[in-house]
Amino acid sequence: MNIWSGEKEARLNIPMEGGEGAVDGVLEIPTDQLPTDQSIIVVPQPEDPEPKPLLPKDAPVYEAAGKISPPSPEAGDEITTFQKAMITIQMEARAFDSALDDLRDLSHDIYYGLEIAKDGPVLEKLICLTLGYGTEKMPARENGRDHKAANILASSIQNNPTALKEVSEFRKMVMYPSCGIAEQIKSGKGGGAEKGIPNFVSMLRARLGREKDAGALKAKVGAISGLLKDSLLRDEFLEKGGMELLLAIFLKKGEQFDGVRMKVAELLNDNFLDEGMGAQLGVWPKMPVSEAKACESKARMLEDGCWETHVEAFMERSPGKEWASELVSSLKEQRGRFGDSIKDREL
Repeated sequence: MNIWSGEKEARLNIPMEGGEGAVDGVLEIPTDQLPTDQSIIVVPQPEDPEPKPLLPKDAPVYEAAGKISPPSPEAGDEITTFQKAMITIQMEARAFDSALDDLRDLSHDIYYGLEIAKDGPVLEKLICLTLGYGTEKMPARENGRDHKAANILASSIQNNPTALKEVSEFRKMVMYPSCGIAEQIKSGKGGGAEKGIPNFVSMLRARLGREKDAGALKAKVGAISGLLKDSLLRDEFLEKGGMELLLAIFLKKGEQFDGVRMKVAELLNDNFLDEGMGAQLGVWPKMPVSEAKACESKARMLEDGCWETHVEAFMERSPGKEWASELVSSLKEQRGRFGDSIKDREL
């Protein structure tokens, strides 16, 4: 009996030995007596999520760059050359210049780039040479040492985040190299609080006027661009007036510096303006465009708001530079977030 309807119903697949209509103990029901309303209720079963593996508290942080393996044993001569070069540079030995050449050749390899970045004394030598500050024994501008050092520094950290992280650990030394303090004492200007200590930006700025080698200056801009990929170094650079330095570099007179200007534009795109190149938008520029008259005055010509004025003036002198036009467009696009004129800010 169906307890819901009160009607009697045949039982299916129940053995009824000896019963009428049973075949092999199974009752057969005429097809016209079969119930036509048959419903199946499917109850969804929750899927068991895959259990996440439990990590121990002291598990190392995952590094996207992966482990950097040393060269194979077959590269024995190369390793020996590298080790000798590192010692030679640190000791300022006789083969100093050839050691710089060797490091310039090897620094493109991520392993050697990392080893250079991990060696504080060698790294500081490279920073000082890049900034134009050598020693009496090894002047920076002799034999293109500043140019070579900038190339080594840039190559060591380019596409090598592990090496850049190591350099960032030395950021105080990078921003305040000892050669700057030594030069300050030598010149008789004395020490003072940290604010008065020569820093990466002020040291390069002080030597910019006497920079005649466009190739060396271009290499230095490339090294700066690599360093700015680290947010902590970038913030220090901005705080010390680094963008004024870059604009001063852009304004170097002479067609021979056009390649340097293009390199500066690449730096701005890669680090501040082009998200597709890894730039963090919104960091710079944060000031509105300055009026052209203000940018013509010596006192204000290096303001953040003067970039468009100077780049457009360069475009008038050297038409057909597509990269310059793209730079102006990118600058205007970013400034749109903060107002596009001094009047907007004052309002």
